[in-house]
Amino acid sequence: MSEDVGSAVAKRLNDVGPSVAVALEFPMGSYFDVLRGLVDDFAQGQKLSCVYITSAVPATTINASLEALEIDTTNILFVDTISQMIMGDMERASNKIIYVESPTVLENVILKVDFLSRRLKGAPMLVVVDSINSLAIHNDTKMLSEFLHVLISGLSAKEAYPVILSIKEQLRPEVHEMLNLVCDQVIDLGHAE
Repeated sequence: MSEDVGSAVAKRLNDVGPSVAVALEFPMGSYFDVLRGLVDDFAQGQKLSCVYITSAVPATTINASLEALEIDTTNILFVDTISQMIMGDMERASNKIIYVESPTVLENVILKVDFLSRRLKGAPMLVVVDSINSLAIHNDTKMLSEFLHVLISGLSAKEAYPVILSIKEQLRPEVHEMLNLVCDQVIDLGHAE
């Protein structure tokens, strides 16, 4: 059934098109299937570069997990908001990862995404926020709402595909409500499992 989840993700994103902010809600057990659907089925199928904002798991771990799943990570760039906070100074050897000092410095996340967009020279891109649950731990809902609004507005002008991931079991009601207000579509993938 895991291919069903990945296929469902790719199909739903193909149906909505660019500049439409989408929140994907799914059970924790579907996490890697959703990633495969986003990165492998959708982004590679559409020939999109991927900017992956991580606030729960370090970028190196996500990159290694994708490689273990035999997903090509060549066109994935990361904005890592968690590694520096949990591990201190990070080695800057990779040109694939940009570190932000904390998931509470949301304005820097927007600046880094803008920088990566310029680095990609306007190439079409998928921007993944992983995950809203983790960002909600570090920021209040009002700040998170403002962050997503600014991020999504900036990405709409670039005809990017903004996707916000949320784990159903960890989603607080006020964050769910905020996603319904900020995103164009909230897609519940719980039934696809």
